[in-house]
Amino acid sequence: MATTNLFVELLVIGVGAACWVLLFMLGLIGVDLFPLQAALGYPVLVFLLPLVYVLGIISDRMADFVFDKLFSGPLRARYFADRRDYQDARRLVISSSSRLANMHDYGRTRIRICRGWSLNALLIALALQFVMRAHVFTTPGSDAALTWAAAACVLLSMASWWSWYMICSWEYLKIHEHAEFLRQTSYQEPLKIAA
Repeated sequence: MATTNLFVELLVIGVGAACWVLLFMLGLIGVDLFPLQAALGYPVLVFLLPLVYVLGIISDRMADFVFDKLFSGPLRARYFADRRDYQDARRLVISSSSRLANMHDYGRTRIRICRGWSLNALLIALALQFVMRAHVFTTPGSDAALTWAAAACVLLSMASWWSWYMICSWEYLKIHEHAEFLRQTSYQEPLKIAA
């Protein structure tokens, strides 16, 4: 995978993480959250880009941990005996063809983004509820707006999870099929170097 693709992936995930972090901070601190931004203007947002990237890394690792513990194992078990069997098949497929490697990298990108946003959208919904309970906004209708926004985030989380599930299922199936094909056509796997 190109470094640029991974950077963009983590930024896309990091934007969601930044949303729920800022919302929780808003609920804790109050409305006047950005006096520095108000003093310096919008160019200060450029300096937040590295923070968004780091939040993307953290959020991606959190989502990976949660999904691996709750969902990935049973899904992977449909096609592979264990994690090692999957890794061997994936290594065989990726090392056999740059075209297949690129196709699977694209799938991994979509999996990572859907997984990250499934968790981020759920945390944004919780953060919106926290903001509402903290009575940060007192304008008429703000509670209803926050409730609808939280409901939309829960729907986004569910849609992201469903997308992750479908893409991940397809990836496991394709890796299984490609590996079986390569084994049947006597593809010579690169020698493994003992550690």
